[in-house]
Amino acid sequence: MPKRFRYSLGQEFIITKGLGCLCVFPTDFVNKTLAPGLEALGSGLEALLNPDIVRLTRHYFSNMEITRGDNQNRVPLTPEHRRYAGIEDEVVICGCGNYIEIWSPQALQEYEEQNDRVEDLIASGAALRSRMNSQASTEQNAGVSSAGTS
Repeated sequence: MPKRFRYSLGQEFIITKGLGCLCVFPTDFVNKTLAPGLEALGSGLEALLNPDIVRLTRHYFSNMEITRGDNQNRVPLTPEHRRYAGIEDEVVICGCGNYIEIWSPQALQEYEEQNDRVEDLIASGAALRSRMNSQASTEQNAGVSSAGTS
């Protein structure tokens, strides 16, 4: 693991399946962001019965491994993680802000060929911005009566 990533992860960190890769999260990120984000999708009985929530929760949480780098800064990967990500001998490590992705070179190349068109990136950004604006509008109006009504 490169030094610039190792310091941001801390002594122990979490590795789990991502979307075609492995994700490496600082423990705090999982506890403060990922877990609450998934829990916000549905709690209680809904979290058990909604297949979309179950699928996401199972994907990210059932394969989590708490680990740490060794003295040579190598990160152990379980056979299941290697198999899922198609990792054999070489890996590509990508910093993604709050987390790191570990890819097999072949899988990353395929992903980039399918997803790195500028037009698609712009469309994704616009869709997310629209969703964020919609959520912000809903939060601003929560509990507030419309003008002229009681």
